[in-house]
Amino acid sequence: MTSNWWPGKLWHYQSTVYSRSIQMAKQKVNKSKAVREYVKSNPKAKNQEVAEALGKQGIKVSANYVATIRSTSKRRRRAVRKVVAKGGVGIPEVKAALAFLKLTGSVAAATQALAVAQEIREIV
Repeated sequence: MTSNWWPGKLWHYQSTVYSRSIQMAKQKVNKSKAVREYVKSNPKAKNQEVAEALGKQGIKVSANYVATIRSTSKRRRRAVRKVVAKGGVGIPEVKAALAFLKLTGSVAAATQALAVAQEIREIV
């Protein structure tokens, strides 16, 4: 007994794989980054205007998504300002500290690196 579905399914599978290998891979677009860059260059643009402009570039985003990205960036700025006001250090120092933490990967590694730097400073 031979079944009718197997050869057809096999052909369909093979043709799908073949057609997928022929197609070019789509470029991944970081939509959040695109929104931030557009808003940075056009700070007074409304959310709908940003969404339409990015849509013309081929990046589909909604006005609500643009609003979410904007509010998140504002929230981060407020958090940095609050920390700066409490600690008495400036924004450049906070940015440098965050970059250092990102570079080392963790607070423990950053603390260890600072301890080694302190030892070297005492010797020199």
